[in-house]
Amino acid sequence: MSERFCYRCGISENEGGPLIDGLCQVCFRKENPVLLIEDEINTELCQNCGSYKVRGTWVDPKTYNLEELIFEVADNALIENLLLDERVKEVKIVPKEELEEIEEVPVGTAYVSFEPIEWHIEYFPAIINYEVEVKARIHEMQKELHHEKKMVTVYVRQTVCPRCQKFLGGYFEAILQVRAEDRVLTKEEKDEISKLVEEKVDEIMKRDRMGFIQDTVEKEEGIDFYMGSTSAARKLAQAIRDKYGGSISEAYQLIGQDRMTSKEVYRTSVSVRIPKFRKGDIVGDKKGNIYRVEDVNGKGLFLKNLSTHENEHKDWKSAKRDEIDTVEHERLEAMATSSTPREVQFMDMNSYETFELEKPEFEVKEGEIYRLVRVKGKYYIEEKKQE
Repeated sequence: MSERFCYRCGISENEGGPLIDGLCQVCFRKENPVLLIEDEINTELCQNCGSYKVRGTWVDPKTYNLEELIFEVADNALIENLLLDERVKEVKIVPKEELEEIEEVPVGTAYVSFEPIEWHIEYFPAIINYEVEVKARIHEMQKELHHEKKMVTVYVRQTVCPRCQKFLGGYFEAILQVRAEDRVLTKEEKDEISKLVEEKVDEIMKRDRMGFIQDTVEKEEGIDFYMGSTSAARKLAQAIRDKYGGSISEAYQLIGQDRMTSKEVYRTSVSVRIPKFRKGDIVGDKKGNIYRVEDVNGKGLFLKNLSTHENEHKDWKSAKRDEIDTVEHERLEAMATSSTPREVQFMDMNSYETFELEKPEFEVKEGEIYRLVRVKGKYYIEEKKQE
């Protein structure tokens, strides 16, 4: 069998082989470079929020330290633009020290390392020069690995991301309206709800970049939050209902037409209405039982029965079925002056008038002052006055 020679350099197969596609080992590596990345790469970061694109999608940065952020953005751009020979099926990014130790690589695999060699990041565009290095094997007959190096320059430029463009332009997609049933929100409730919303928005924006609060308007009857996304407004409404109870409803307003799709564009108003009940309220049910509200949350009402002083819990479905509602009442302080097996006599601490009420199941001590509630002429002991 006649000896074969490399058609590029003329070396015999015995000296430079085995030949691969008619090329010696050295010429095969020269004619089939693995590292095909461009010499220059351009990328952007948002000058307002620090976000940048990852596979075409804007994401929030891992750090807000400007120097670290610039390198974070540049590293990502380098990795996304890394272009290798199509015969490389698997790419592994490793530190330079680890790459130096690699001597064997499976066919179709490439190990890549990169490190910044020189940079200028005092002003934009920031410029970072990387040394990119690769070791790879693309043919089973290769005796030596492809081992290539290349200098790549990454330019990091400033821009404004779509979210910040909308935020700075006053954009909002939905209004979250927080109200209370048959009353106005108290200042304490407004403060609590505002704090809850701020905490939840931080969580929401990790998954929904448009979940920002464009504006907060405090009104006499409640609070309006102008939200960047309808989804965020719905999640916040659910969080408020989970804590306070109540109901959620939605309304829609046609505001225009999308220029790109010609579809009608609607703005959503998400309304969450928390229950009228507050801690300390006096309420009654359809059977005539009188209670003091001990707590209100998303699960229902925690009540103290003022006849027995036993605690009861009613979920919202039960509260509606039992027709729980506030009742007209008068609060007063009175001293227990005497008692019989069936009655306790009290003296009103303001008018000094005396009156009797049925002796309750719990202990009442003579000489002690109690807080009482009068509902439809009947007295109920609320609690002992704390000194």
